[in-house]
Amino acid sequence: MKIGLFGGSFDPPHSGHLKIANTLIAKKYCDVIWFVPCAQHPYQKDISSASHRFAMLKTFKNFSICAYELNKNSTSYSIETLEYFQKLFPNDTFIWIVGSDQLADFKKWYRYEDILKNFQVLVYPRTGFPFDNMLPGIIKLEHVENIDISSTQIKNLLQEKKSIESYTTPEIIKYIKDNELYQ
Repeated sequence: MKIGLFGGSFDPPHSGHLKIANTLIAKKYCDVIWFVPCAQHPYQKDISSASHRFAMLKTFKNFSICAYELNKNSTSYSIETLEYFQKLFPNDTFIWIVGSDQLADFKKWYRYEDILKNFQVLVYPRTGFPFDNMLPGIIKLEHVENIDISSTQIKNLLQEKKSIESYTTPEIIKYIKDNELYQ
């Protein structure tokens, strides 16, 4: 089975995340998608609690949410997550999913050569981040609209008291309101 591991902060999850996951399944790049929220992002300091981000991701029906990195409760490195799942499921193929915004810094990732040597990396388009710096072994997701929203933009809209209805799901909007997040 081809399992797409979609890592990230997901703070908050948004319609772009869902669109990519659904596209990867529909175009047969992956058989299933597992969302893998990080506990501590190596380059990001200010993220919401793991429990809130996990709960919001759980509203994404038809996808699995993996708490592996959250349970580590330390800085998460993609290679360690990939190796962990490959060891658990040696007969499956694991594909790491990232946005084109990650390409410029990919060579700075911890053990990036091992990622490229042992796993597939699939890159989806993000507005404002061209497919520059494509390393051998990285696969470009073709014929997909650019993802034109980010979690940061959603948080900014919420702080400005503006609507986020066109950027995420009603379930996540309700969760954000009920838990008074991103004020």
